[in-house]
Amino acid sequence: MPVYYVRYKGKKKRRKRRAFFLTFALACMGLSFVMAISMAKNSDSTASIKAHAIGQPLPLVSIQRLEHPLVYINVPVGENDSWKVRKNKLELSLSHEEASAAFPSEGHIDQNISFRREEGVVVLELELENLPPIFHFEKTETGYVIKWLDSGLAGKRIAIDPGHGGHDPGAEGRFIGLKEKNITLAIALELQEMLEKAGAEVFMTRSTDTLVDTTLQPGRHIRPDLWMRHDLVSDYSPDFFISIHNNSWSDTYARGLETYYNPMSLNGYHSKAAAKLVQDQLVAEIQRYSRGTKYKPKSDAVLQVDAPAVLAEILFISNKEEEAMLASPDFPGRAAKALYKGIAAYFLDYGGE
Repeated sequence: MPVYYVRYKGKKKRRKRRAFFLTFALACMGLSFVMAISMAKNSDSTASIKAHAIGQPLPLVSIQRLEHPLVYINVPVGENDSWKVRKNKLELSLSHEEASAAFPSEGHIDQNISFRREEGVVVLELELENLPPIFHFEKTETGYVIKWLDSGLAGKRIAIDPGHGGHDPGAEGRFIGLKEKNITLAIALELQEMLEKAGAEVFMTRSTDTLVDTTLQPGRHIRPDLWMRHDLVSDYSPDFFISIHNNSWSDTYARGLETYYNPMSLNGYHSKAAAKLVQDQLVAEIQRYSRGTKYKPKSDAVLQVDAPAVLAEILFISNKEEEAMLASPDFPGRAAKALYKGIAAYFLDYGGE
């Protein structure tokens, strides 16, 4: 499968040296590729490639072939960059001023990648036809990586966060005194076992009854613990992340299941799709009222990770009937089974609009 490198270079003092190495690299890639560029007609992007070869600060494209499909987009990362999938095309909107200046108005980088200007940003458009349906974005120091994955759970890196722990019990039941921290851990351990049996690599933010930030003293706000979970998951760089919680409300009649995602994260598009898959499986397995999928743009630290991520709120511990369900010995296995099915469905096929 092809690997595309899109590199922006704009410092004048390095132009001559880079032009030399560029010319050498192009020569090594073969006469046929050089001829293909020189023969392209009416293409702004081709003009850009030629201009850059003689030292002008414009984009360079080179193509190599590796075993697994990856796309490296080496451009300055903008705070308002975003992407989506539409009509079997992946569209990445580049908002950084330098990235925008690197491209002419519109054109083709190659037969699979084109670009255009739209409302003050440059939109790179990548054809997804003949590529695997499963992919996600990663940030690098110099831009973005789009990583394609094989279908199935085998070999996937999955992070699980059992909510609360230690001297932070989470929500507590009003009728039989259940503690959220114990239920979330029991579900997470069951889920870990299922995923590992399927060949996935699993990272747990905690595997025992303790906070992740063990230095946090009782009575202190748990925000540092939440951000430590965020940092650990980010360092692990998973293919998927799930945080497990139970719900609670002052109204003891509040009930049901809901799954959250962050639409503003780097992989918010896929997080939304994953949230629906997880929610559907929870409802099918547990047979309780569906409160649907909801978004938390900035209010939850663990959903700020770049990976595709969801937070599952599994029943209301404040509801008498649902607290009794949570206390049932077989419940952690049932809940884990539903989460497992949702994650497995995500790694089978999550296409675009």
